[in-house]
Amino acid sequence: MRITGGKYGGIKLIGPTHQGLRPTTDMLREALFNILGDSFLEGRVLDLFAGSGALGIEALSRGAQAVCFVEKDPKGLRLLKENLQRLPEVTTEIRIIPGDVFRVLPRLSREGAAFDLILVDPPYKAQLWLGVLELISRLSLLTADGQIVVEISKFALLPERAGRLRRVDKRVYGEVSLEFWKYATGGVDAE
Repeated sequence: MRITGGKYGGIKLIGPTHQGLRPTTDMLREALFNILGDSFLEGRVLDLFAGSGALGIEALSRGAQAVCFVEKDPKGLRLLKENLQRLPEVTTEIRIIPGDVFRVLPRLSREGAAFDLILVDPPYKAQLWLGVLELISRLSLLTADGQIVVEISKFALLPERAGRLRRVDKRVYGEVSLEFWKYATGGVDAE
């Protein structure tokens, strides 16, 4: 597992050696960030269900201003911290929040946080995607022009809308689907 592009491109990351974590493959991460381009450059990124941190670290490498990682699994947190230590001279704002996504998101909202890119990669079997999207929408954690990327099994079914969010694109890579979500026309205040 390695960082596929940007400032830290080529640096090897440590992958999980235990059951439960399923890191995004290098190929899928590279495809995702090629699609995103510079849409989040100098922006704030939220990596939910961060695991090894590969998605958020890739965003950091490719120019994010700040990255916030949320992970509740102690093994995942340890792995995330080890991977961040592999990066030389990090000047980007990094925040690691240990905890359950459904408890952390309201806390971030109370703090007034808003993100330009939110990466959602929960365990496939948990089927938490829709609940997370609806909570993000309700709490207005996405900037008006921001986007959410959900990594799910290609067999999972999500509706076209979740709260004030709508799916704007879907790409399938093997057994995995990347779904891109934004606020419906009108941005944050649209109902």
